[in-house]
Amino acid sequence: MEMTSLSDENNVNYTPPPSLVPFLKCENFVSLISGPVGSGKSSAAVMKIAYMAKKMKAGKDGIRRSRCVVVRNTNQMLTDATIPTFMTWFPEGVAGTYARTNKVFTLKFDDVECEVLFRGLDDANDVRRLLSLETSFGILDEYREIHPDIFNALQGRVGRYPSMAKGGCVQDDGTPHAHIWGATNAPDSDTFWEEYMTSPPSTASIYMQPDALSDEADWTQNLIEGYYEKLAEGKTEDWVDVYIRNKFGKSLAGTPVYKSSFVEEFHVVPPSSSPLRPNPATDNPIIVGIDFGRTPCAVFKQRDPRGRILTLSEITSENMGIETFIHTMLNPHVAKHYPGYELVCAPDPAGFMKQQLNEMTLVDALKRAGYKCVKPPSNKPEYRIQAVERLLTMQVEGKAMYLIDPGCTMLVKGFRHGYRYKRKTNGEIEDKPDKNEYSHIHDANQYADSILDMQFRGAVTQQTRRDVKRVNYRYA
Repeated sequence: MEMTSLSDENNVNYTPPPSLVPFLKCENFVSLISGPVGSGKSSAAVMKIAYMAKKMKAGKDGIRRSRCVVVRNTNQMLTDATIPTFMTWFPEGVAGTYARTNKVFTLKFDDVECEVLFRGLDDANDVRRLLSLETSFGILDEYREIHPDIFNALQGRVGRYPSMAKGGCVQDDGTPHAHIWGATNAPDSDTFWEEYMTSPPSTASIYMQPDALSDEADWTQNLIEGYYEKLAEGKTEDWVDVYIRNKFGKSLAGTPVYKSSFVEEFHVVPPSSSPLRPNPATDNPIIVGIDFGRTPCAVFKQRDPRGRILTLSEITSENMGIETFIHTMLNPHVAKHYPGYELVCAPDPAGFMKQQLNEMTLVDALKRAGYKCVKPPSNKPEYRIQAVERLLTMQVEGKAMYLIDPGCTMLVKGFRHGYRYKRKTNGEIEDKPDKNEYSHIHDANQYADSILDMQFRGAVTQQTRRDVKRVNYRYA
């Protein structure tokens, strides 16, 4: 990519590595790239300003005018990193003029004039000023550090300059020319950005640069020899994963509940494989773990003839009662995926308690809908978690006995990092899991696994005062 400045003797010659070209030329509404440190992604994000500004339709005077805002999470990071990167490619006095007080660079080359506004988000006033702008483009530098609300609000501020009275924010052929793009090191798992990048809307394109230690790293010729090998020395594996291998980082919010027993590559069926299906050649019913509350959810599991536990599917909901959940979600899911199969529900044991208003129980709603119900042996989190961990550590012929269909997305994300112990303000970890969006589906999974764990052990030990006895579980 070559750009000629207004001063004919000065040229900007930029050749991006191949891994950055699709991001640089992407014209989707949102384009985001994640890459290792030193991979050139920030430079590509800066050069994309010139690329997009050159495609803006010219005004009546022949000048292609545009305005973009470059956002960083703090003014200090803006001054220390973002603006110097920009100035490396577009030097002040050569590629344009810079008003330091307002942090506005007026970029000029060929027939292009682009106002580049730099905004750090140190306080509420910075945010208000950002969200009152009329811009053509928005650039997010290290977007993993920017609050999702800013990202969402910024989408309403681009494409508004030039105004419609002056021809609008369009290309020469009239195509809308509003864009947001950004570059970052890999975000943490279990965050808005990980969710957005793994399941982007149709208006967004996500680009992931290769592992810097792999043969696919196509920018290393711009660095000193052995740069990444030396950088990795003395660093933790987690640090290397994020900043060198470009992998999503582990959440620092707290310790995952199943950190020592769950291995995704071992327990989750690869997406490329056939999905798990219920097995008709077994007498084992499908166990449905159910959590109540205003976010009812269910997990469907079955032991197959080989003794493996198959986690087949999940249902999650928000803001509804159990009867609405049964009629609008549970019944249709069963009819579609498990017609003719015997089902046994393992609901939250608290659901067996009578309600004060009508002497009914939440379990009664399941029974009225035709479902058999069995009461899990305990509602204590530590007992339920132990049941899951016992099953996770079991194997069949050297392979996992506990298999999860990748379609159980909330359950899998919870296993990874989302279902975790809460971190106290002093940094210590509490002994009970945090109540969050993943805890409901994991409670449901634990109720089902408690029943399956009893089946494997042949009986359940129940304690009444000092007496210990073994009994078989029965339908309640």
